[in-house]
Amino acid sequence: MANRFRSRFGSKGNAAVIIAVIAALVLVAVLLVWGLPRFFPAGYAGVVRAKNAFAYYVLQQPPHFYYLLVEKNGKDIRMGPNDALEVTYRDEFVVKAVASDDWAGKYTAVTVEGTGRDGNALGVLWRGIDLVNRIMQSEAVTKDRQAADAYRIRIDYAGKSLAVVPIRLAITPQDWLRFANSSSQTEEQIANLKKAMAYNSEDAGVRRILAGIYLRQNRPEEAAKLYEEILRLKPDDAGAMKELARSYIQTGRYDSAARVLPALAKLQPGDAEVPAMLGLAYSHRKLWDRAAEAYAGAVRMEPDNLAVRLLLGQALEKSNRTAQAIEQYRYVALRDKNDAAPWRALGDIYLQKKQYDKAIAGYGEAVKRAPGDAAVYANLATAYAGAGKPAEEMDYLLKAVRLAPNDPVIRFNLAAAYEKRKKTDEAVREYASVLKKNPEDADALERLADLAFKNKQYDQAVRYYERLVKKYPQRTAIRVNMGFAYGELKNYAASAEQYERAVRLGVKDQALYHNLAYTYTKLGREKEAVAYYEKISPPTRKTLGIIANYHLKNKNTAQAIKYYRRIVKLEPKKASSYFSLGFAYAAAGDPEKAIANYLTALKYDSEDAVTYANLGQAYEKKGLYAEALKAYKNAYEINPETPVAGRIPRLRILMMQKKE
Repeated sequence: MANRFRSRFGSKGNAAVIIAVIAALVLVAVLLVWGLPRFFPAGYAGVVRAKNAFAYYVLQQPPHFYYLLVEKNGKDIRMGPNDALEVTYRDEFVVKAVASDDWAGKYTAVTVEGTGRDGNALGVLWRGIDLVNRIMQSEAVTKDRQAADAYRIRIDYAGKSLAVVPIRLAITPQDWLRFANSSSQTEEQIANLKKAMAYNSEDAGVRRILAGIYLRQNRPEEAAKLYEEILRLKPDDAGAMKELARSYIQTGRYDSAARVLPALAKLQPGDAEVPAMLGLAYSHRKLWDRAAEAYAGAVRMEPDNLAVRLLLGQALEKSNRTAQAIEQYRYVALRDKNDAAPWRALGDIYLQKKQYDKAIAGYGEAVKRAPGDAAVYANLATAYAGAGKPAEEMDYLLKAVRLAPNDPVIRFNLAAAYEKRKKTDEAVREYASVLKKNPEDADALERLADLAFKNKQYDQAVRYYERLVKKYPQRTAIRVNMGFAYGELKNYAASAEQYERAVRLGVKDQALYHNLAYTYTKLGREKEAVAYYEKISPPTRKTLGIIANYHLKNKNTAQAIKYYRRIVKLEPKKASSYFSLGFAYAAAGDPEKAIANYLTALKYDSEDAVTYANLGQAYEKKGLYAEALKAYKNAYEINPETPVAGRIPRLRILMMQKKE
């Protein structure tokens, strides 16, 4: 053996080899007597550990890691290479020791990765809540819901990683609730509660908390979605059902509220708020009979709930059960001596029924209880106006204005009162103040337009009507007035446009036809003018004459004769009627009928030189020269300026020639 040692190590290494062998023998002895039972488990594992220790200490190989000794919540546990340390926010733990081939631990250190703390972590107390809070405030939780392996216990030997034991951090809905409760910022609370919901899709409690926050923030639509989810999880949850109905009402989903509340009424038959809410839902849908029935149910449960009785009175009033409504209002008025609302409601009913004295009495009681309510003073003024007491009307209107100088409704009523009293300047001033406060007030704009129109301030009227017609393009009265105003301003094109639009919208007004025809005449558009003159019914002599003259001018003698004959029927005893018809017949080449009408015209006016002159022409065309000469002489004798003097000598010559 000595030779083998020499051949492997050489003569110079004999001493070192002998020392190493002796150390190994001592180590084995120590292991057998003292170390093996202490550091290694029995059996095969012990042999392996002994072998590894020999390799580490004697052969200078890297050590092996076996386990961590960890104290968790006061109990020791061993964490091997294939284990993971489970930690929640309630846990605490300490890494007490590392079991490896480096028994003394001289070169071994422990680091908890992800915590941001350096140095050996052996013996350091770690709290789960710190680890959970840190990870919840980081982006890690968004990448992995359970934050698995966010932290690791790393075992290093001589500065190099020997092994890693992962920490599995469990983040629960309670963690997010805890975060939500500890946060002073509402949006942070909402964000944390949403995360808690994401961890447990069947948790109704978290949804209820978040829905409550939404309601406090006046976010009923989001609250409603959560209450719907709660009812999906717990269909008979009366609390969620009630809040859902309330959320529906706040968001204007009255149909949905009306579907939920009957089911809630079955679950809570003694809760008066349920039928009251149902009545409110029906009221917004204008289902007044149903609303009254629901409110009545609430009143039966709570007879002294005066607020609901007022709502019942309103529903009864809207459903035309006025006597019952009055009964409810009086019930409230007699029991609440300070409430102006029932008296105001009574005043409104009596005002609508035109029982002005009773309305005045009701509003008077309301004024006593609410002396600062400008609307009551305004209504009282209306009642006095109905009772024929204009002084009191104006007095209370002015009081209402003093209480609410910026109220456009009261200002409008005051303007109307001035207008009724023909105080136009004051009315215009008040209407203008209404329009200044609310440029979109169409009623004030229309009154200003009409007053300007009435006062022939057509330029101002047009400006108001232009604004009105943009709001109400189908309102024909606006277009008719605007057409007239443009006409008075001699803007005939704009006038015709407005009149035409009124006609297209269906207006069949004779005055409109006449104005439009006149406007077209001013524009030189005789054809369009005649078309509208023809629409006027009943026709006048003037309109028939305009139409007939147009046709005659355009050599449409048949049409001209038709209209002149209508003039004769309309005015059968006027010479001008027959003269015009005779003239049309002459133009049509029918001198015989022309002569007959001229002769009839002369029966009604025998001193008309022009008629005699035209009669002479008709006779001349028929070759009746003697009759023509006589007619011309009569015309000349009546009016020597009549252009017939030159025809008389010529006719005499013709007569002489005819005799020859």
